[in-house]
Amino acid sequence: MAYTIYILPEGQMTISGGGQLDGVTQGDGRHLVGKTITLDSRAWQPVVINDDDANFQDNDGSQRLASPTTIDGVTFNANAVVEAEYSLQVTDGTSTWTVVGFNVNNSNPSYGTVEALAFVGGPGGFPPSGVPLTVVSNKEGPNFAAANYATPLCFVRGTLIGTPTGPRPVEDIRAGDLVTTMDNGPMPVIWRSARVWPAVAPFAPVLFRPGAIGNARPLRLSPQHRLHLSGWRVELHCGSDEALAPACHFVNGRDVVFETGGEVEYHHLMFDQHQIIFAEGVAAESFHPGAIALNALDQAARDELLTLFPELLGEEPGFGGLARPALRASETRICRAA
Repeated sequence: MAYTIYILPEGQMTISGGGQLDGVTQGDGRHLVGKTITLDSRAWQPVVINDDDANFQDNDGSQRLASPTTIDGVTFNANAVVEAEYSLQVTDGTSTWTVVGFNVNNSNPSYGTVEALAFVGGPGGFPPSGVPLTVVSNKEGPNFAAANYATPLCFVRGTLIGTPTGPRPVEDIRAGDLVTTMDNGPMPVIWRSARVWPAVAPFAPVLFRPGAIGNARPLRLSPQHRLHLSGWRVELHCGSDEALAPACHFVNGRDVVFETGGEVEYHHLMFDQHQIIFAEGVAAESFHPGAIALNALDQAARDELLTLFPELLGEEPGFGGLARPALRASETRICRAA
């Protein structure tokens, strides 16, 4: 089987004290405990892996790159063995995340190099960028289901997306199709993708029951997918009369709940810049990839994405910022108060 793991190369992070990801302590990551890791970008790089099971783990020789993959300017051949060398618990002082050392077994000993970090957390479950994250613990031999690793933000299959010809299910939209945006009218989708996940915490979809946020039909989003808010409360608390807030910040146990059980099919849509589009009539964000540098792209991503979007390449590549400022959970609660 094949699955995709999103990574951030070591060259796009800063480790305190000149630290490195390399598995210099028997590949268990203990050399990083007490240090801080700051993610310098959100250039999550998709890496496609062929495997004989559905887990991305340590000491598994069946995990191999599906195509030539470039990480920090170094290209690794297809069929190179990769593994989850160690896991770390990191915190910003409030929240905690699990990150995994992504190792290409091209050294002797095999754990001698760790090229990137992968992230456990489901759709949108990446740690924040630009914030020092303290490593509080380490673990050797991680074994997480591939479905548990973080991916970009998504709409759930069946969600009706506003287009110039009327609402269309997100799964029917293809690259080149026009979608209605709040700021720029009809705009073409340049990239789309989909993946099936188990609908379990912490990445079960958030269900907005009809009428919860102006939606006539049920609206389901991945937990970190941001919705558009406006009004005087927003202006008071963020200095702008419009902002974005993650779906999980709206959960109240009544008309906005986590929907668990079975599987969920997540889809994301990307434009040539971050857009506000309409899902079940509700203003919500499109996929935002962050700045993507040339050395953060593998061949599959280059073929699928950059053919139509060469602006992401270059000396100082970038996708641009968010379409609106982002709110914290406490700000969302205040801005949603009746």
